[in-house]
Amino acid sequence: MLATALGIVFLTFGLAGIRYAPAIVEAQRREGMTPFDDAELEASDRVRVTRGTGAVAVLIGLALLVYGLGLV
Repeated sequence: MLATALGIVFLTFGLAGIRYAPAIVEAQRREGMTPFDDAELEASDRVRVTRGTGAVAVLIGLALLVYGLGLV
């Protein structure tokens, strides 16, 4: 039950991270939350990394969901 719930949470946040990556990166820049100076990384690189992080969360969520449902 716990694995299923965590899978759904990871899946949801991962999909949101993929979908809203440009908005997330822009909000981080606007609020001064970027760990590096803007000159070091392009915005497209930041979006790519944010989407990659979301994709990893989706994979973890799917694995937990499959495990929690007993399909493995």
